[in-house]
Amino acid sequence: MPRPRKPRIDRPAAARAPGAPAPKPRVEVPLQALQQAAAVDPKRATHTSLGLATAVPVEAERYSERERGAAKEVLAMDYGLSANRNARDALSFVEATGWPGFPTLSLLAQLPEYRTMHETLADEVVRTWGQIASTSKDEMAADKILQLTQKLEQFKVRSLIRLAVIHDQAYGGAHIFPHLKAGGAALPADTPLLLEPSFVTRGCLQGFSCVEPMWVTPNAYNAIDPTKANFYKPETWYMLSTIVHSSRLFTMISRPVGDMLKAAYSFRGISISQLAMPYVDNWLRTRQSVSDTVKQFSITYLKTDMSQLLAPGGAQSLDMRLQLFNLNRDNRNVGVCDFTTEDFEQINTPLSGLDALQAQSQEQMSAVSHIPLVKLLGITPAGLNANSDGEIRVWYDFVAGYQAHNTGPLMEWILDLIQLSEYGEIDPGLSWEWNPLYELDAKELAEVRYKNAETDRTYAELGVIDGDIIAGRLTSDPTSGYAGILGERDELDEVEDLAKNMINASANPQPQEPTNDPDADEPNPEAEAAGGDRPGDDG
Repeated sequence: MPRPRKPRIDRPAAARAPGAPAPKPRVEVPLQALQQAAAVDPKRATHTSLGLATAVPVEAERYSERERGAAKEVLAMDYGLSANRNARDALSFVEATGWPGFPTLSLLAQLPEYRTMHETLADEVVRTWGQIASTSKDEMAADKILQLTQKLEQFKVRSLIRLAVIHDQAYGGAHIFPHLKAGGAALPADTPLLLEPSFVTRGCLQGFSCVEPMWVTPNAYNAIDPTKANFYKPETWYMLSTIVHSSRLFTMISRPVGDMLKAAYSFRGISISQLAMPYVDNWLRTRQSVSDTVKQFSITYLKTDMSQLLAPGGAQSLDMRLQLFNLNRDNRNVGVCDFTTEDFEQINTPLSGLDALQAQSQEQMSAVSHIPLVKLLGITPAGLNANSDGEIRVWYDFVAGYQAHNTGPLMEWILDLIQLSEYGEIDPGLSWEWNPLYELDAKELAEVRYKNAETDRTYAELGVIDGDIIAGRLTSDPTSGYAGILGERDELDEVEDLAKNMINASANPQPQEPTNDPDADEPNPEAEAAGGDRPGDDG
């Protein structure tokens, strides 16, 4: 930032030569105005993401005393919301290689270029969602899967995962806190979480919360012994006024930094906003430059006698002439020029290649975020035989890798807590499985079904499988087009066959065949004693 210059003090002018023009009075600029002008970096005004994000300064008076105190005292590595500072103070070191700070990252999340990156990945992770897979030998596994699925919906885990991915993208990390109660009271947050029935009792899980990293500060960590697993990993976190054990707060960091930088990054990782900032700024400058070029597409030149500038009062006369020219210059008016000393000329700026410059800037933003343009900005490839299927496949591979390494362990942790709370034990045969991201169209799905049918027919002809096995697979496959139909049809057929047999039996009774039992016609003394009818009695 340039240092403000001191106001210039004019000394008495020396005697001027005869006939020389009198000097114009100098306009004095107040010192306060110079300091205010020097405090604003013109490079950040319109061409950078920080300039756009800080266009409206944060008013600290809108925050409560508790919020300002938390930002000033509790958040030791953050500032920007205290009474004597604003959010612009946190931007003093953002263009360096250090961590920009949570206030800056929050401001950048307001811009569409960054917010689109955050939400695109988050939406893609939970778009097709997933299901609970089972390899369990428990007879109640199917009922458990149904109950666990209902609990996932009750706790809104899908929205929780989406918000966690957004926090990871915007702030470099995410925190998920489980609400546990025992005996009507919340379990102490500073005690370690044990995934055992003795700690997580039945019915103690009340839900989950995704805590923004700004409110979580590392409290204690091992910085002595690098051979231990907890080296440069916080053992406890300070969540505003509560000390939370690290096992009670699931921390997801997709882009970690080295041990040397962990403390500087508040023990989180690198935000995608920080990585994309140079590319976004390049796009903003390119867009603004193209806009300025289009605005100045047509430049009007008034050719006149420039020797007038050397004459006394020539500059003032030229300004008046230009004002008169611009006053009447319009497509519906007449421009007046001097016939002998002036001429009029219109020059247009060439605009070829500007679209290529903008496209290149957009591609750079897409490259750093791993998001193809068709997903990030909705721009489809142009040209003959242009197709974005390859880019989409690569993007799905990236999302699948993110699910496997980051959100997958989080889902397994959530399932373990729910199982302990519901059943008092963890079934190792139950796991979380993400649904495929790529969805087949009608033509591709028909081709897959045809190939599967050919395979089933080949196996059936060889005697490897029979029709019942094929019907069972088609019934259980949600993409077969016969999911649940064949099984229901088989049960219905059995009911219909049973009903038909009963009707036929009642309508056409079968005659009784004579028995060969010699004792059949003999009287029964016990039946006679009881008053029963004897054979041959008419009444």
